[in-house]
Amino acid sequence: MYKVLLADDEKWIVESLKATIHWQSLGFDVVGEAYNGLEAFDRIVELRPDVAFIDIRMPGMNGLELIRRLHSAEVPVHCIVATGYAEFEYAKQAMQYGAVRYCLKPFERTEIEAALEAVKHRIVQSNRLLQLELLNAMYSEAGSEEDSRPAGTAMDDTLSRLMGLRWTEEGGAVAVALQGCGSERIASEIMGSALRVGRDKFVCFVRRQDLAGTKERLSALSAPQLKGIGISLPFATSSSVRERVEAAMAASYSWFTTGEQMAEEADDAVKGEFQPEAAAFRELSEAIAGQDRLRTECAFVRLDSSFREGRCTIRHAFRLYNHTLSLLYAAGNPNIGEEHYVHDYDELVALFGNARAMLDDLRQLTLMDASANTDPLRSLREEERLPQIVDYVSKHFRERLSVQEVSRRFYIHPNYLSHLFKKEMRVNFTKYLTDIRMEHASKLLLGTGLSVGEVAEQSGYDDYFYFAKLFKKHTGLTPSEFRAYGGVRHTAT
Repeated sequence: MYKVLLADDEKWIVESLKATIHWQSLGFDVVGEAYNGLEAFDRIVELRPDVAFIDIRMPGMNGLELIRRLHSAEVPVHCIVATGYAEFEYAKQAMQYGAVRYCLKPFERTEIEAALEAVKHRIVQSNRLLQLELLNAMYSEAGSEEDSRPAGTAMDDTLSRLMGLRWTEEGGAVAVALQGCGSERIASEIMGSALRVGRDKFVCFVRRQDLAGTKERLSALSAPQLKGIGISLPFATSSSVRERVEAAMAASYSWFTTGEQMAEEADDAVKGEFQPEAAAFRELSEAIAGQDRLRTECAFVRLDSSFREGRCTIRHAFRLYNHTLSLLYAAGNPNIGEEHYVHDYDELVALFGNARAMLDDLRQLTLMDASANTDPLRSLREEERLPQIVDYVSKHFRERLSVQEVSRRFYIHPNYLSHLFKKEMRVNFTKYLTDIRMEHASKLLLGTGLSVGEVAEQSGYDDYFYFAKLFKKHTGLTPSEFRAYGGVRHTAT
């Protein structure tokens, strides 16, 4: 819903407008009213509506001066002017000062509804441009190896215009992430504007004082197709935006770890540390290294309890999975290859439906009797399948592929598939797949007008920020820089 404020010195006109127009069916919500120009200015600054319906003739400060003052104060509001034939020249002046539409008195409902639809279209287009600016700024940060980012950036202004937020006065904001089918529609309906950060992944920014009401509306949702909702800790400067967006997105995977649809970022998740269950994590590492089966079982029981009780996040699951595989690989477990590791959260959840299934798989791998296994490389002779596999990868690289998925499809042990690629292609499977995707992404960036997010999706990546990091690592440039420089890396002179 977009917020509207009505300003007219005649109360009956305000009440008539409220009663006559079907605001909510048009996607608007009347959040305030004012009966003179000075009051209107204060209310607009306080409520930050998306649209202000302003009468030209008002005491204290007329509508023309109000619009001019709002413009000077850089208050992001779309103004519709109400005027009579006698003040038509004022209406034209108001348009020069930034008013977007005007309506003539006496009002016709169809005229006002047409004006609202036009303004809504303008808001959508404006927000879309602001979102692209914000995403481009975050992509650049995602591709950077530097941890510290300057607080005073253009992102402050972009966020202020997108949210109507003034950092110094309003206590900051929170990022709310939604993932799953219908997440864009739900985000737009409840929070007004949704920033797409991946396939079926959207983030909204909510002012801190509006969070309680937003959580209430989200909790009341009946949307089984929506997988998860994540809420970040508050932030007050643009230097924290990407970190909070990633934290909110991580929290939205609570459906994987606890089965709950909505979760909030916790302090330990901010630091990215395994603080809640550090002892169990350490105990598992020592048990595997010492081949202590009883101690290993106890560690998994403790970890299972931690996930069930919500003390561990998708970040912990991701780190636990890869670290356990590293320990088993180092111990010479023949069932683990170097390409069993997962590279992002979506790859992990694609392998396992939930954290319980992941823990069960790790437990089986850890407790399996290594002596009962034979080296898959000795018994399999499947070199003739490699051309089929290469052809399959070239046709399906835009989909979610992994060495496990491809090996299952071609009935080959994952370790043997990795061995084949290294032997015949001189590169491992993951590198081969990444090279194909990066080459395709480069062509799209240079040869099309697709956004960076669309390029990411069409190159096989569901998470835009992961794609940006990988692209920077592969080419030395962020996607935006690659497009701007024509694929040629520039150096400062």
